[in-house]
Amino acid sequence: MRVVWMLVAFVGGGLLGLFLVLPRTRMLRPRRVLACDLCQRRHRRLLAAMVVLALLSVAGLGLRVSQRARELPACAADTSIAEGRRVIDPRAPSRPPPWSTVRSVMTAPVSGLALGFAEARGQGLCSVGDPPITLAFVPQAGEHMGSMVGEVFLASPVPRINPVRARDLAEHESRHVDQWAVCTIVGGISLLPVLYLVDDTLYPGSENHFEQAAGLFDGAYPAPPDPPRGPQGWAIALWIGVVLLLTRRRIRWAVRTLGRRTAVTDPARCGVHTTGWR
Repeated sequence: MRVVWMLVAFVGGGLLGLFLVLPRTRMLRPRRVLACDLCQRRHRRLLAAMVVLALLSVAGLGLRVSQRARELPACAADTSIAEGRRVIDPRAPSRPPPWSTVRSVMTAPVSGLALGFAEARGQGLCSVGDPPITLAFVPQAGEHMGSMVGEVFLASPVPRINPVRARDLAEHESRHVDQWAVCTIVGGISLLPVLYLVDDTLYPGSENHFEQAAGLFDGAYPAPPDPPRGPQGWAIALWIGVVLLLTRRRIRWAVRTLGRRTAVTDPARCGVHTTGWR
């Protein structure tokens, strides 16, 4: 049974899921914590969250595998990406490099979820780049160029891009796929959206570190300001508040036990969940 939970934890939350859901594997967490009712309740909530994420990942994987069984047209055209979805690539596909295979496997769940959305609301699919990424044309993108979700680029069918810009954009988005793959290994399908949200609120636009790592020029981003504006004040206050909210019990425990040789705890609870600041 433990092997099953390890698999669920990794599929749902990556290596971080293993660390959070399987506390008995953590050398720094004493066994007495497992006797706390509130710790057990928190542990069950984490298990439920991992199960939900794992089910979403399995569903996305199934959608991605079913899409892989179909041959997509290539997004290579003389005039635009939008017209390129109707052009069949006559070249025989070459064997993908090892990292391309690894990242395809790791991003398959979130790519499948994006494909499910695109199939329901979109206007066609095509393949571009080497390693390849999938373009899904969705009207909801509006005037926005698009967003990378796993190996699927949710793009607007309206903008026209010349072949050179199309190749640059494919390279930019391919680097985002690498980011998706690494983050999925570390923390599952939800880690990159959370990290991107935090970084984008602190460093918006061209100062976003994920976009800089993917290449600002290739992604058609303007040059970052000089001097840099730095993190946004309101975002710093927001995320400090979030961290304080999430760690309030441990802060209370640290304040209560600071300077004492032995911690005063409720017999039915662990030190972290014992109420009171004294």
